[in-house]
Amino acid sequence: MISLTVLGALGLGHLLQGSKDIAKVKDDQEWEIIETRKALSRTGPVDAYKPKNISLEEELKTLQQKVDIENYEYKKIPSPN
Repeated sequence: MISLTVLGALGLGHLLQGSKDIAKVKDDQEWEIIETRKALSRTGPVDAYKPKNISLEEELKTLQQKVDIENYEYKKIPSPN
């Protein structure tokens, strides 16, 4: 009975270590893919992302044009029964 328990624990430890090794290999592969994409983005692909230089004042003006806070109407909120 004791030997069965010890061998079972050793067997489970071996199986768990194998699954941890497989997970580590997968993580390493994903990390390599991420690093490769970063390297490609550093060199700049053909259609690279080029953000516009926008100031906060310009953004405020566009938002003020879209939303008029002076004209509003009161709406009654229905009360629960």
